[in-house]
Amino acid sequence: MGDDPPTPQSFQADLDDLPEGYSRSDECLYRAYGEGLLLGYAEVLRGYDRPDQWTIGMLLVDPAVRSSGIGHAIVEAVASDACAAGAQSLMAGAITARERSMAFWHREGFVGEVQRRPVVFVGGQESAVVRLECDLQQA
Repeated sequence: MGDDPPTPQSFQADLDDLPEGYSRSDECLYRAYGEGLLLGYAEVLRGYDRPDQWTIGMLLVDPAVRSSGIGHAIVEAVASDACAAGAQSLMAGAITARERSMAFWHREGFVGEVQRRPVVFVGGQESAVVRLECDLQQA
């Protein structure tokens, strides 16, 4: 289920796609390694969509190590840095058809659905992308 795996070109295009008015200096990259291998990755935009909010635009974990705590560790590091910088909340996007992804974000404290938009997967399966928020003052 879902999209085709990313290619190096599509992955780079996603990284290069920043909202209008934002630059690379607003972006943080988080990586998790194990035994010299990249196991997880997050792209975070500081001050988006509000000055006191950080947005996790992309979180990827190697399928071979999912459910091992790597995603949680990355989100925990982002939350810690965001709090230290004075952010009040985190935002993340999730695809509703990916039940494991939705469950992950809810376990991490992302509960408030802020926005929903339709998306069409490769192969025609239709779903929605929701933006979920985590209040760092409650976490």
